[in-house]
Amino acid sequence: MKSRASSVVVALAVATTLLAHPARAQVEVPLPDDGSGYEYDATGKRDPFRPLFLLRRPAAQTVQPMTPLQRYEIGQLRLVGVVYNLAPPRAMVEDSSGLGFIVTPGTPIGPNGGVVTAIRPRQVVVEEWQTDVIGEKHRKQHVLELPPDEVELQQ
Repeated sequence: MKSRASSVVVALAVATTLLAHPARAQVEVPLPDDGSGYEYDATGKRDPFRPLFLLRRPAAQTVQPMTPLQRYEIGQLRLVGVVYNLAPPRAMVEDSSGLGFIVTPGTPIGPNGGVVTAIRPRQVVVEEWQTDVIGEKHRKQHVLELPPDEVELQQ
């Protein structure tokens, strides 16, 4: 029993000494050398203790439509007139409430980056980029056409 009590007293004395003098608590433990000479290089590797949500890149901010015409989907607009003999040609498109917009080649239209590419005698061609389910972008052409004339319907 005496040896057990003395070992407890020695352990308490060592702990008290280490707590009173923290500089003495630094003990260097040599690492075993296996002779391979391998050293870990952390350059280019992520910190395993840094949370993963901090590694995410910020999402691309959606660009708010700059013009009123970019707020409409192309299907919401209808072609009501074309002036073809000017340089550049012009056309008028209208929304469902009757608000009209004059467009020329190069006019941005729609929220998907659509642009008027051509104005022909009875139609306006709009090209826009659409992203499919797997993330690939495809160019899509929309053709807005004038409704048939009433004179043509009577004949």
